[in-house]
Order: sequence, then C-alpha cells, then structure tokens
Amino acid sequence: MTGRGPLDAQPGYSLPVFDRLAPRPPPAVVGARIDQHTGPGDVVADLFGRGGWVARAAVDRQRRAVSLESSPLTRMLAEVVLRPPDVRHLDAAFQGLAASPRRESSLKVSIGDTFATRCATCSRSLVIDEVVWAVDDEASIAGRIRPVSRHYRCSVCRDQRGGSEQRQAPLDPDDLRRATADVGQGAMRAALLARFPEIPGAEQLPYELLDLHTGRQLVGLGAILERIEMDLRAAPVMATLRLALLHAILPASRLGAGPGRRATIRVASGHVRPHTGTQFRERNPWLAFEDSFKSVRGFIQRLDTGSQGPIQARLGEDLRSLGEGAATAFVGLTGPTGFVGLRDDPNAYGRTTTTPRLRLILGQPPMRPNLERLAAAYHATSWVLGREAAALLPLDELAGASFRAPWGNQASAMARALEAAEPALARDGRVVQLVDGGPEAIVATVLGGASAGFRLLDARLADPDDDAPAVVELIPPTGRLPPGSRTRANVGLEPLPGGAGDPGVVPSSKLFSPPEGFDDRPYSATDAARIVTEAVVDTLLARGEPARFERILGEILVGLDRSGQMRRYATATIGSTAVATPDRLLTAEPSTDADPATDADPATDAEPATEPDAGSDSRPRRPTAQRDAHPDAVERLLALIRDELGRPTQRRLVEIEPGRWWLADGDDLTAAGTPLADRVEWAVYSLLSTAGPISESAFYERMATMFTGPDLADQGLIRASLESYRSLASTPDRMITADDLLRRSQEHTDLLATIAEGGHRLGMKLWIGRREQTRRLATGGLLGDLLEPGEQRLYLGIGPTPEDLAEVDAIWYVRGKAAFLFEVEWTAMLGETLLRRHARIPPDDALIRFLVVAPERAALVRYKLDRSPLMRAALEAGTWHLVRSDQLRAFLARDPLDLADLEPYLGLDPTVERRAEQMPLF
Repeated sequence: MTGRGPLDAQPGYSLPVFDRLAPRPPPAVVGARIDQHTGPGDVVADLFGRGGWVARAAVDRQRRAVSLESSPLTRMLAEVVLRPPDVRHLDAAFQGLAASPRRESSLKVSIGDTFATRCATCSRSLVIDEVVWAVDDEASIAGRIRPVSRHYRCSVCRDQRGGSEQRQAPLDPDDLRRATADVGQGAMRAALLARFPEIPGAEQLPYELLDLHTGRQLVGLGAILERIEMDLRAAPVMATLRLALLHAILPASRLGAGPGRRATIRVASGHVRPHTGTQFRERNPWLAFEDSFKSVRGFIQRLDTGSQGPIQARLGEDLRSLGEGAATAFVGLTGPTGFVGLRDDPNAYGRTTTTPRLRLILGQPPMRPNLERLAAAYHATSWVLGREAAALLPLDELAGASFRAPWGNQASAMARALEAAEPALARDGRVVQLVDGGPEAIVATVLGGASAGFRLLDARLADPDDDAPAVVELIPPTGRLPPGSRTRANVGLEPLPGGAGDPGVVPSSKLFSPPEGFDDRPYSATDAARIVTEAVVDTLLARGEPARFERILGEILVGLDRSGQMRRYATATIGSTAVATPDRLLTAEPSTDADPATDADPATDAEPATEPDAGSDSRPRRPTAQRDAHPDAVERLLALIRDELGRPTQRRLVEIEPGRWWLADGDDLTAAGTPLADRVEWAVYSLLSTAGPISESAFYERMATMFTGPDLADQGLIRASLESYRSLASTPDRMITADDLLRRSQEHTDLLATIAEGGHRLGMKLWIGRREQTRRLATGGLLGDLLEPGEQRLYLGIGPTPEDLAEVDAIWYVRGKAAFLFEVEWTAMLGETLLRRHARIPPDDALIRFLVVAPERAALVRYKLDRSPLMRAALEAGTWHLVRSDQLRAFLARDPLDLADLEPYLGLDPTVERRAEQMPLF
C-alpha cells in the first residue's frame, strides 16, 4: 500500500544500462519493509543485489547490511551507491583524466585530434561531434561503409552570422583522410579483444562487437579505459569513472541512433545481428564520455538526497565484521565465495566478537536471463571490468539461436541462496522477495524457498492495473507460522516440535530430525488439486466477490505450502535435480526436472494418467501426465493449478470472465461474506471520520494493516474510495471527510419522503420499506405515517410475494399492472442491495427498479461497476436504472409531474445536464 517515495519522482535517479540489466527495487517498498521487520542495528541481507540499493536503504536507517551482488557490474554499481564519491573529488579525477599525458599531448586533445576539422564557413579549427557514415552493404557488421557528412559546433558562426551553434557540412579531403587513417587501431583492437572471454561456437562474437566501432573510436575509448585503470584512485571514484565509460560505449557505436534513443545489442547464433539502417553516426568518443560523465555525476548528486543525507557505508569483509562495530555493510558476489561471508567461522582470525544474525533477507530474485540481457552483460562486463569478470557469466548460451533459462533454474538459484543463508538467519527472521515478474516468477520463488525448507507466509501477485510489486514472504525452517490456517485444506496439521513444519513434509536432515511416526508420504497431484480448489473457494468466501487469477494464486500457494504439498513437490522436482552450484552469476545451467531414477514425471505420483476428481474419488478427471515430456517444474505446477480451476467437472468454481473466478455452488454463494469492495469503502469512510485529520501516508499504512491475506485490497479500489470521501479541503498532510453520518441519514429520510409524495402526486399507491417506516421526519412524525390506510399492507398483484418486496426502500405501484422499486443509497456499497436483497426478486417486465445514488458517489459507483462483473450482470438482469439523488429531486420537483419526463434525468451522467432534450420513457 506504500506510494511512490521521494526518490522515485526525481529524474535521473537511475542509469540506463542498469535499468535494462538489473532494475532497482521500489525504494518506498524497500524502506517500508525494513522499518516493519527490523530495528536499528539489525542486519538486512540482499542475496541477489542489483547495485546495493537494499543495503543503502538499510544503512540510511541505521541498520547493518549484506549485499551479495548478482553480477560484477552490479557489484561495481554497489560500490558507488553505498559509498558515493565527493563530487569535488570526482570532478578533479575527470579533469585529471582529461589532462593526463598521451603521446605528444593530453588524453582529451589526442582523441580530439583524430576528429579535427575546419568550419565550412569560417575555416576555424574545430573538433567534430559526429560523422555520418553511409552503409552500402547491410548484410554484414563491417559491410561497405563510407563517411558522407560531419556535425560540429561553431560558436563564432553562431555569434557573427546567427543561427544555431550546431552545424552540418560535407566532409572535406582532410576529414576523409582522418576518417580512414590508421591511428594505431590494430594494437588497441588486440588489447580490447583480450578483455573478451572466448565462447565455443561464437568465436567471432568479440570481433563483431568491436566492429560496432570505427578504428578511431576504438582507439579513443580504449585510451580512456587504459587511463582509468592505470591511475591509482579511491575505489568509489574508480567505479564512477567506469560507469561513465560504460554509458558512453554504445552511444559511441554504430548502434547509437541519436540523442534520447537507447542502443541495444542483439545476438543470435553467436553473431551480432547486422545493422539494418542505411547510415550510422560515428560519435566522438571523448564527447560521448563527457556526456555520460555528466549523467553519472547527476546520479551521484542525487544519491545524497537519502532519508538521512549523504551517509557513507563502511565496508567489511564478512558478516562477522558487521558485529565488530566498525563496518556497516558487507558487499560480495552471489555464489560460493559470497556465501562464505555469511558463515559463522569459529576460526575467524582469532576474533571473539559474536557473529550477528540476519534479521531480514530483503531483495529481488535473480533476473531470468535471456539472450539479449546476456549479450548486453557480456559486452558491458568485458569492456569495463575485463576477461575474468565476464567469464563468470553463462557465456556458452550466446552461441545458441535463442536462450531463455527454465523457470526451474530460478527456483534452484533461490533454493541454493536460502540454504546458504539459513544458518545465519535469526529464528524469528523473515525473507521478503519483491518479485518483478508474472505467475511463473512468483511460483519459482516459492518453490525455491520450499526446496530450502522455508515456509510460505504470504504470496502476492499484483493486478495488471496495480503498481505495487509482487511479494513473497517466507520464514526460516526453525521459525513458527502464525496461529490458524489459511484454508480448510490444512485442518488438523500441527507444527513439528521446534519448527514450522507439518506432519506431511519431507524434512531436511540438517534442520531437524523427524519425530517418531513421521509421515513420509510422497507428493500427490490429487491432493494438491483438492487443495487448489479449497484454497480458492475459501479465498472467494472471505472476499465475497470474484477475484482475478493474480489474487487467488498467492492463496493457492499458501494452501499448498501449509498442507505440505509444496515441500513434497519441491523435493521431487527442484530438490532431486539440483546440481552443484557453479561459479556463474546468471544461473543458466540446464535442467531436466525429471526423476533420474525413472522415466516418470515425479509430479504425477506414478499414478494412473486418469486421476480421480478432486472433489470425488469416484469420478475421472482429464489426464495430467500426457503433457510435454518432463516440462519445467514451475510451469508444471502452474499447469496443475490452471487445469484444476478449469477442469470440465469443476462444480465449485466458475470463470465468469477471462481470468476472473467466482463461486459456482449455491451453498458457497449463500455463505460468501460481504463484498470486499463494500468493506473497503466503509473502512475508508470510518478511518476518515473517526481518526481525525490523518496524513495520506498514515492512511495507506492503516489500510494496509486492515486488509491482508485473502482480503488484500486493490490499490485502485482504495484510491477510488478515498477520492470519493475525502473533502475538497483535504491536503496530503491533513485528510478529512465532509460526510456526516447523521446528516446523511436525515437526507436519506427526506429523500424517501419526497419519493413518497411524488408517488401520490402521480396517482399511484405507495409502499415504504418496513425498516424505513420508523425513520423520523424533519417536520415531525415518521415515514410510515405517509402511508394511507389502504397502503398499510403491501400487495402488488404481480411479480414476487409481498414478503420479498417488504424491505425495498420505496415502491410506487398500480395494483396488477406495474411497480416502480426505489433503493436509495448515500454510499456506493451496493452488494447487499443488488446481490442479496434483489436476488430474491426475480426479473419481471412489470417491475422497474431505480437505484438512487448520491452525486458524490457517482465516480465510485462507476469504478465498482467496471471492476465487478457480478454487479454489472445484476444491473442488467434486474432492469435497473441508475439515477443520482439530485436529479431525482429535480424531477420530483416538476409541476406537473409526468413519468414521460423522467428519462433525461437517468444515469450517472444524465442527459438533462448535457442537453435540454426530453425523450419519452414509456
């Protein structure tokens, strides 16, 4: 429920390369989770860091941090994020780099000499910004290319002749000579090639990547790189200069399409896809480096705007160093070497300080590698960090035509990381993963946790229109689940002594020993399918309204975990096929997910292909084992869930619209609770009316604690309800409501009295609902006093029985002919009216229903109708007409009063407000 933080709104608070390779986690969510689960001095760990962002947020809040970075590039970024260099030192380093000696002059001048030119107008000596080259052969990377024009800046021409400083002209002979001259690119090319690891089957890829640059570009970029690595500088300054060079390489290549356009490397079958344009721009490498340095410098400046100001992390070499008081952060690489830093080594150089325990593991799962991301990582890492760092990537995949790692590999990577971190995690610690992906990413994270023995506390997949991240929350194997069960499928399961396990889970011997009589049952797809149905039914019963697949998936996973089936499934798939952890950072080893002992799919129990129905063991269900041979473990579990939801014999659930599920059984429909949308609306009003002036951030935090688990509310619904009830005088720091319950109750009574008077003016008989008759009129007396003696007993002579109609707010009727039913609401809580009370009144051509809503609720009513197919279906089936209370009053005030004049007043956006045309209704 957290909104956007102040850093989110600041432009430039990110770097384009890392936005693609490793997007940062949402700062507001990270900060809220750290505040929620830890206190000052606690240790927060990120097992798959994307640049030290989680560690920075922890240090800003006086926590200690561990950041195991997912790649050497993010490790370099973390150096800058956790210890931003002083901008003055950074400027001095850049100026020193520009003035550093090279050949007969400085680095900047020597690079500029290769791009020297003269102004075509004033003949002043200048430096070319970029040269446009024409591509005569698009079939290769190098192709046949020739320079055709130049772009440069001439301030003299601008001042004396006017116009823009930017100029364009054809190349003169000197320009052509410099463009094709040999400036030592052979030696520089060889030095740069040595930075790229060789790839079997893609031996030409490094050459093609360098061919994206012209010879003098390679010399310029290589000279900048040599100077960065040659000089002795502080690590944060060095990392910042590398970042600046990294962001200059692609813009200074054939892929640089122009300002504001991001270049992308695409590789297929071990070759760079050829440039498809008819021309490209040869950017001056020093100018490209200057531009990228300005961007990175702005990035550094914005890092000083944290919640506690410019705080510098003090780095230690392992987890124990964080307990000694000096270090506040430990940064390493994900993998065996990084995980060693989490171990409590009894022989740690004779130190006696107690190793602190991890209180919170917070971060994001490893990004699923694909060919484009892998190619970009290979190119960037080789350029700025060199051969050894790039060799840590799964480079063999670059030789293939396509590559996308199985989701099961993501689960395996998560399992290995959690297994390594579990000994260092406090018993009451928590694991929170902010998942940037769809259902497969959520399931992979949950499976990884289950394989490592962790228990699932919560799983949440964001709705498509929700900007909140997907979240998976786990507790360690020795922790305890909160009391109670989330689904009826888990009744009777008790925790194991000293742990959070259940009697059906296959235990990990290193965590605890199974008690006597431990039930070592295998995974059962039949039981899992039954749990899926029970979990969804329980969720829908609690919500009281249909739910999207994104909402119910988390509850399904929680139900499978608490029943033990998730751990059994993970043991049969992820656990049985996990390979030794390679020293590779993008987890791309092949996975078969098949039981090596047999040729059977471990997820089918070795049971017959035709399994019993989840609701009854006597009815067959469609085969589940006749899918692809050994499909991915994550996709197989998702397939089981979807198959169970949509099986032809499913009697308790129905997909009322694509991706949205509701109850199908009559008993379940009767037992369903009040719709979540109505409960959220009332909670919003209650909070605004009883909590006094409240800030917007505090409001969202309170709402987040009120609706959790199956009742998790959509942010859009909460925002729509807040906008409907907040006063126009509200500010983000002081929100109030103008709605007063007593005033609204009196308005409701007065409107019913007006409706009653209008019915009598039309010559119709009147009925006022039994619960409304005792309301007191402002003029004295009760509403029930408006009924004439012949109207004291309801009898329409048409349609349903009087008992079904007795609670309708007001009815005009002509006995035996027609009836007009009015329901008056000052809120937008329509569930009781539409789905319960009027569900007992069958449709009839002689019954015309009017739903009267307050004009302040019109937008909220529209939002609820858009999100609820049940509401829309009920309105259509019941011949309902929506009318705003102010428009109904305006109609009833007409003299003479005629039903034929009513239609322009109907609707949330009535015709009478848009044009003065009246149309006959009947």
